Formats: sequence, structure tokens, C-alpha cells
Amino acid sequence: MDLVERTDAVGRRHPWEVARARFFLRLLARLDVLDTTATWLDVGAGDAWFARQLGRALPASARVVCWDVHYGDDVLGRADADAPGTAAPSAPGGADLSFCAERPPGTFGGILALDVVEHVEDDVGFVRDLVETSLAPGGWMLVSTPAYQGLFSAHDRFLRHYRRYAPRDIAHVLESAGLAVVAGGGLFHSLLPVRVAQVVRERVRPPRATPEGIGAWRGGPALTRALDLALGLDTRLSLALAARRRVVLPGLSTWMFGRRPGDGPPGAGER
Repeated sequence: MDLVERTDAVGRRHPWEVARARFFLRLLARLDVLDTTATWLDVGAGDAWFARQLGRALPASARVVCWDVHYGDDVLGRADADAPGTAAPSAPGGADLSFCAERPPGTFGGILALDVVEHVEDDVGFVRDLVETSLAPGGWMLVSTPAYQGLFSAHDRFLRHYRRYAPRDIAHVLESAGLAVVAGGGLFHSLLPVRVAQVVRERVRPPRATPEGIGAWRGGPALTRALDLALGLDTRLSLALAARRRVVLPGLSTWMFGRRPGDGPPGAGER
């Protein structure tokens, strides 16, 4: 969750966020990097909820560094289950997590930039700098972004996005940064027509209220279960299509996985 979306009453996670986390964990397993990557950098880690889910799936020997420029002393000093702390293990037997507000030194075997580059004005320069400075030779990078500039709306402005991306756009960003794109695809296909309808309505009648982020989820148990089921089926479809590589079914989000040339651990491709 972006820190701008976090509220004082964060409890249950939004079904979208839960489905997104499950998808990326399954994708990372399919790409054979969960067991072969020792050092991870989670760029724009937000409240670190996803990083904690990842830590539980990694060997105890792995290390995950959460980097977010919006971390302040009040955030870095916390160490509870829902917020970043200074250095707390995600779970017994899982990987250790550490947190920083400035770019950490050294290089990493894998970099996550999930819904990050849309917040950066110079996206190509930002990713290129990450690759050249923080990614080890042979290492990999997984990027996700909101999809399709035509869907740019008040929600994007609330989240401080500069843009949205078609699959070819984010592939161009990775390739311009020196990465070879290994796999890519869409995500949340069933939500795409919903967002199209919202954008059309917004163009006709601009909203007066400030949009709410995923930190404001107040759905009841029945609605939550229904969305969990629907989005779970949606993300499984995404994963099945990702295995084909050539099939990019449009979705509300786009993701790309690229690798830096050089000697590195196994797991460059999919099983």
C-alpha cells in the first residue's frame, strides 16, 4: 500500500491488494527466483505489507531491504505487524526485513518496483539508475504499473501518478535501462471495464470528493469473500497467460520481468 493511502484505521487489507500479492508471489515462484535470489530490494515498499508476505515465502538466509523515500523517523521507529520497523523478521523462519529512506548501498540479486515508476517524472532515468547502481550482473527486476494512459483519472492524481502504461511502454522503459524482457502481461482484466466506465463518468461529471485509496476498505465479510474469489480467478488467468509470454490480455495493471545481462543465478526463465 502506498503511504499516501494508509489510514489510522488500517485493518483488513483490500481484496485487490491481497489478490495482487498472491499473484506476484506465484509469478516469482514460476520464474524460479524465490529460492535462487539471496538479496532483494523492494523499491517504494510503502507500508511493507507485501514485503512481509514475500519474506514468509523466502528462505531464512534471504534478505529483503524495503526502501521508500517517504519513510520518516516516526515510521522507521515502528516495529509492528502492519507498519515498517527498523529490522524485524517477517515470520519465524522467514527472511529478515530491513528498512531505509535512502538508497541502500551495494547490489541486489532482485529488485521489485511494484506500482512505483508511475510516480517518477523521469521513469527511464530512474530505472536505468537502479539497474546500473543497485542490480547485480545477471540479476532481475520486476516492475508493475497502472495500465493505459487513456484511463488516467482523478484516482491517479490522488496517488500522484505522472502516467499510466501500455505493455509496450513499460517494456520500452526496461529495455532502455539495459534489461532483457523475459516475461510480461496484464493483471486484473475483469476490473478494466469497470475503470473504463468510471473514467467515462468522470469526464461527463467530474467528482467533487477526493478519491479514496485501498487503505479505506470497509466492505463486509460477504462482499470481501466475493471479491476474493473473483479476483483470485482473475489473477490465475493472468498467470496462465503469462506462461505463454506472447499473450498479453489487457488488464487494469501491466507487469514486466527483465534481467540484466551477465553471470547470475539460475531461474532466468519460466518453468
